[in-house]
Amino acid sequence: MIGDALRYPVGDEIGRAALLRSGVSVVAIAVGLRYAAAFVPSTVALVPALVALTGVVVLLGTTAFVLGSDERRPRPSARAVVRSGLGALALAAALLVPSTVLLARSLTETPEALALKNEAGLFSLVSSTALVFFFLACAYAYPVAVAASASTGRLQAAVEADALLPVLTDPTYFLRWTVGFSLVVLATWFAVTTVRRGDAPGLVAAAATAYLLVAGARAVGTGYARASGDRSASKSR
Repeated sequence: MIGDALRYPVGDEIGRAALLRSGVSVVAIAVGLRYAAAFVPSTVALVPALVALTGVVVLLGTTAFVLGSDERRPRPSARAVVRSGLGALALAAALLVPSTVLLARSLTETPEALALKNEAGLFSLVSSTALVFFFLACAYAYPVAVAASASTGRLQAAVEADALLPVLTDPTYFLRWTVGFSLVVLATWFAVTTVRRGDAPGLVAAAATAYLLVAGARAVGTGYARASGDRSASKSR
C-alpha cells in the first residue's frame, strides 16, 4: 500500500506528469506568496497573488485527478485540470477552510485560557479537542468529495450522500486515507520551508512537497477506487 503510493510519482507516466505539474505549482505558489507579501499594500501585489492562486488551482486540479483517476482515463487536458482545480477549491472553501480557521484560532487561545485555571480553561480545552475531531472529519470527507466530483465530472456528485457514505464507512478507504493524510502532513512541513526560503533548499523542499502530495493523493485515491468499486460490484450481483 505505502510502496505503491511512493512509487507512483516516479514509476507511472501519469504520476510523473502529475509530479511535474505539482512541482511547478508549488514553486509558483511560494514565489507568488513571497512577492505578494513584499509588495503589500501596493496594488502590484495582486499580480504575484494571482500567480499563487493559479498555482493553487493547478495543484488542486492535479491532485483531484489523481484522487479520482483509474487506469482507463487518459492524461487530463489543461482545461480539465483547471476545471477540477476550481471544483476542488470550492470544496476546500466549504470543508477545509472553516474547520482549519476554527481549529487554528482555538489552539491559539487555549494556552492563555488554561493559564487562568478556571472553568474557561476547561471549556477551551474541551472545545479545542472537539475542533480537532471536526477538522479530521472534514479532512476525511474532503478527498471523497473531490474524487467523486473528478471521477464523474459533476460537482454535484460531491454532495450526493448515497455515493459518499458507503466509501466513508469502508475500512479500505480509512486505512489508505490514514497513509495519505500522513504524507500530506509531511508535505505541508516542506511547503512551509519552500515559502520561507527562495534558495536551493527551498527548491528541494518544493520537489519534496510535490512528491509527497502526489503520493498521498495516490494512496487516498486507491482507497476511494477500491471502496467505490467494491460497492459497485456488490450492486451488480
